[in-house]
Amino acid sequence: MACARAAPGPRRGVAQLARAPVSKTGGWGFETLRPCQAGTARSDTRPSRAAGKAEAALAEKFNPAQFFREVRAEVAKVTWPTRKETLITTGLVLALSALAALFFLVVDQIIQLVMSWVFGF
Repeated sequence: MACARAAPGPRRGVAQLARAPVSKTGGWGFETLRPCQAGTARSDTRPSRAAGKAEAALAEKFNPAQFFREVRAEVAKVTWPTRKETLITTGLVLALSALAALFFLVVDQIIQLVMSWVFGF
């Protein structure tokens, strides 16, 4: 039986059945954003002039009154649950929590009984 000839071009890692990429990078690799060699990173930690200008521009753009108007507009878009829905959901959470606590109490008692029987406590 003859082997199938590989298609020309770069090879990439794929799963055998679905032909999906094996890794998050799609099998093509990636370029790192951080320098790997010593001495290539910037030595001074002061912000650059561009960063200072960007911060100044941001401070000029930030308007607290506008911010709170936008927050109110977004909150108005939210579909809030009714009082009845909130009470029903809260009741379900409390009931299921009590049921889980009861289940683990019973399981703990059974394990304690088995251990005392096995080890003779």
